[in-house]
Amino acid sequence: MERKTFTNKKGENFSYLASKSENSKYNLVFFHATGFNAFTYEILFNQIKELIGDDISIYAIDQRGHGLSKATSNHTELKSWDIFVDDGIEFLESIEGRVVCSGHSMGSIIAAKIASICPEKVSKLFMIEPVLYGPIESLKFRLMSFLRLNRQLSIADGAAKRRKQFSSIDEAVSSYTGRGAFTTWSATWIENYLRGGTTQSKEGIELSCSPEWEAATFRSSSMDSWRYLKKIKIKVKVLYGSVGSTFSSQAREVLFNLGKNWDPIYYNEASHFLPMEFPDSVTKELEAYLKE
Repeated sequence: MERKTFTNKKGENFSYLASKSENSKYNLVFFHATGFNAFTYEILFNQIKELIGDDISIYAIDQRGHGLSKATSNHTELKSWDIFVDDGIEFLESIEGRVVCSGHSMGSIIAAKIASICPEKVSKLFMIEPVLYGPIESLKFRLMSFLRLNRQLSIADGAAKRRKQFSSIDEAVSSYTGRGAFTTWSATWIENYLRGGTTQSKEGIELSCSPEWEAATFRSSSMDSWRYLKKIKIKVKVLYGSVGSTFSSQAREVLFNLGKNWDPIYYNEASHFLPMEFPDSVTKELEAYLKE
């Protein structure tokens, strides 16, 4: 994957990874999860290229406030995920031809909203562990936000307290291994997350996605997704796990009753970090989906 820069209409610079094949059949555009970055998923991207070869080009952007992107990211002004969707649409417009939108966690919701808004541009949608609650759950959260009540998200509280400076990549890998969100990750996945999401500092390295921005992203999570999902008519693959999933049981029941175009793929032994745990299976599911 080659690192490149995309500049939006406001003149803001976004870093992204690309592996472009001439005359490829598919343009895969991938959006990462909250707090992560494109390079986090390098193992997955490499396996996709190895399996599908020159038939696919891959593009993965560091979203605003994440990775090596330099776009403005004031955490006090972040109120929704709309800005990520707008950024994603501009990025897609820079890619020639139709695209396959994909993403993990928050990224899968960004991908889905873009697919709904830009049906002429998106030919397929491949979602992994979406952050999605049922309509009633979503309404409750939206009401709490409207009334300015704290949604009491422990994951956001944890992100806000995250240590952001380390003496080296090795120290950070050692600190994260076997703990919290990284419990099921291999050392290589953790190292890739850090290499794509840290900058040099006086102390050594510092997380480029600040704890404040990560927490604000969690707290501003989209609760208006259903009005977008209902408009999607292309066949969609939705991969999800059983442990700590952000795809609630109520949301599953409603989503898979929207129409036969919604195709669930359930992993009994996977957690929310399904791509890190089962990259081989995810790659094979994507290949099969592209051939349908």
